[in-house]
Amino acid sequence: MRFTHEALIKLTKETVEKRFAHDFNVTAVFLIGSMRPDHVVVDNAADVDLLVLHNGELPRDREIIKLSNEFHLDILYEPASLYTQARELRTEGWRGWIMWDPRLLYQKGRFFEYTQSVVRAQFEEPVNIIKRSHYFADPARALWAEMQNYPENTKPLKVLMCAYQAANSLASLSGPPIPERKLLVELPERANRLELAEMTQTLFASVASNVSVETIRGWLPDWERAFMAAAKSPADLRLHPARLAYYKSAIEEQLSGNLPRAALWPMLLTWALASENESFNDEETQTWKSVCAEAGLNTASVPDRIQALDVFLDGMEEILEQLAEDNGLL
Repeated sequence: MRFTHEALIKLTKETVEKRFAHDFNVTAVFLIGSMRPDHVVVDNAADVDLLVLHNGELPRDREIIKLSNEFHLDILYEPASLYTQARELRTEGWRGWIMWDPRLLYQKGRFFEYTQSVVRAQFEEPVNIIKRSHYFADPARALWAEMQNYPENTKPLKVLMCAYQAANSLASLSGPPIPERKLLVELPERANRLELAEMTQTLFASVASNVSVETIRGWLPDWERAFMAAAKSPADLRLHPARLAYYKSAIEEQLSGNLPRAALWPMLLTWALASENESFNDEETQTWKSVCAEAGLNTASVPDRIQALDVFLDGMEEILEQLAEDNGLL
């Protein structure tokens, strides 16, 4: 079933009215993510991201609701208390941008108007931009230190999550963080805005070795089997069965785009997540090991990935120090 943007938003509003408008613990519900703007061109497969701010104990952290084989709602639940200190949100890499320009679907009182007005004030001040970049750079460096100290215990997922945090430390200097699915597609343009195009290649090198586009295409059937094996009982809702088309569509689209190697990112990330789910049979386990060996994510290649991440993070530290110095913050 195909949905227009208008139909997706209509169905989303109906869901919000039915599920949340009569819940006394719900403070507000926002539409966030790629479906937020009006007149969005809907992809072949997409999710509709919702943020529910909740008082008291959360009913759950996250929920996926299937709308069709290609579309689903991705609902994030967070404590409303995380959004009460509006000034501090200016420095938070994710929540600050969420409050910058969400689409309000429901609220009690005037929570949103006040919070957004405070967040937007001084949001683009250099001190806040630098802090939003550190929001990602600092945990990336912490992950790097763990890998540096214990390389023999480093799994592919840790390498990839370190790279994701590192990439968003750069992306945050020129806009909001990049969603997981499109990291390597959007990062080059962000780097170019800052005249830091060389950082893109360093980040690519930290994710994997130079895998050919033909190899990535050849992995697609094995990746899909691995995804579905984990989706039967996913420990991480990113592997919910409703999200298969969401990721597969992104991989295929990126393979056909101007930067086809970018498709390696959503493929490897979800495959690594699936490998942690403990749901692979012997054949799926062996296939994943072979993929890691070729992509440079196996134990023997971990030092190369750690070195590339170190170069990227060193570069980010120099950039942030220079930005702070230029703005009299040191």
